[in-house]
Amino acid sequence: MLIRVKYHLQYEFSLSSRSASLFQGALMQRIDPAYGAVLHRSELKPYSQYVDCGAGQAMWVLQTLTDEAAQLTEAPGLSEGCTIYLEHNDHSLQITSVERECLTQDELLQQTFFAQCPNIIKIKFLTPTAFKVQGRYQNYPTIRHIFGSLVQKYDAANTQTEIAGEGLLDELDRFVAVFGYHLRSTSFSVEGIRIPAFSGELLLKIHGPQQLVNLVHLLLRFGTYSGVGIKTAMGMGALQMIERRDQQK
Repeated sequence: MLIRVKYHLQYEFSLSSRSASLFQGALMQRIDPAYGAVLHRSELKPYSQYVDCGAGQAMWVLQTLTDEAAQLTEAPGLSEGCTIYLEHNDHSLQITSVERECLTQDELLQQTFFAQCPNIIKIKFLTPTAFKVQGRYQNYPTIRHIFGSLVQKYDAANTQTEIAGEGLLDELDRFVAVFGYHLRSTSFSVEGIRIPAFSGELLLKIHGPQQLVNLVHLLLRFGTYSGVGIKTAMGMGALQMIERRDQQK
């Protein structure tokens, strides 16, 4: 089951999407140390989190990808009225309200893979996003790297089903095209390291068969929970999707 919890925050200091790594630290202090050690050893984390700031309001969004990781959303001190202490900068925030959303694997499949999805999709990179390619940071998106990341995260979270197959990324590269974009370069700092990144929007058009269109929707919808690219557990790569209908197939 995929779970998304939105913690609405009240605060009196500067807060941005780059503050998310501080929230990860606060989260790790609240969970069972044994499970924390498991997460630390995991190359692909079964959760993502990010900070969404805008219009004078802020949310901390925590999303889990597996049943085991769901325990993160039940950590003590993460309910309405509680205070989150960010040790690194010695600041506290109050949780004013909490929203919780759940999506089962069956619901995800019914709404995407077994549906009649549109062939144009807008995706938004809500927080700084980057990929690691041959040991170097890549601060621009390509179809292959977006979907390569999503396929890897999906298969890591779903042990009973597997999407990755021979030629899949070639097919996606062939049939999914960037129809428009509005991107900007940015950066994200982690433990003193400045990671070159990007944010903004891509408009995608899928020219292939309906089954491929539906698969793209499945991966992107999953990606709104998992994030895309590197360090999604630290606040990078938050993804949003907006479907658009197109009359020309």
